[in-house]
Amino acid sequence: KGKTVIVEYSSPNIAKPMSVGHLRSTIIGQALYNIHKFLGYKVISDNHLGDWGTQFGNLICAYKRWGDPKKVAKNPIKELLELYVKFHAEAEKNSELEEEGRMWFAKLEKNDKNAWKLWKLFNKWSLEEFNKMYKRLGVKFDYMLGESFYIKNAKAVIGEAIKKGVAKQEQGTILIPMNGTP
Repeated sequence: KGKTVIVEYSSPNIAKPMSVGHLRSTIIGQALYNIHKFLGYKVISDNHLGDWGTQFGNLICAYKRWGDPKKVAKNPIKELLELYVKFHAEAEKNSELEEEGRMWFAKLEKNDKNAWKLWKLFNKWSLEEFNKMYKRLGVKFDYMLGESFYIKNAKAVIGEAIKKGVAKQEQGTILIPMNGTP
């Protein structure tokens, strides 16, 4: 009694379909939530979304090059996944495509209006699909935050890691050396 339990659920990735693995962890998460709630714990449910990273630059690139907005709007997750797969197939033939994807992610990181507009649209479509499944399962979350939620604090954390010697900067990249440790 009086203790708090945090349960993290399925954590799907934006612009990709939910899989059996997501279903399994959602059902297990909800069962753990229900059991702990019944036992008198304060329970916080969290669904951490995969909504940030270079893959979104790649997806924006693919959408800009080959996406048909009307076709994507009709069946967003299927079409976005196909665009993502096409990007990687084409990138094997054309290495410049990967650079274009990185450029789009850099634009997203720098708050480019066009990149943000598409990223938000991909998120909206994905959440609509995810929420249909969660509603059918009778699952609700206290928090459904993605990796992007932490962007505002990332610079301060990175700065602190560099200051404490945990991380270092090499050739414009921040690294945390693992020194052969697992």
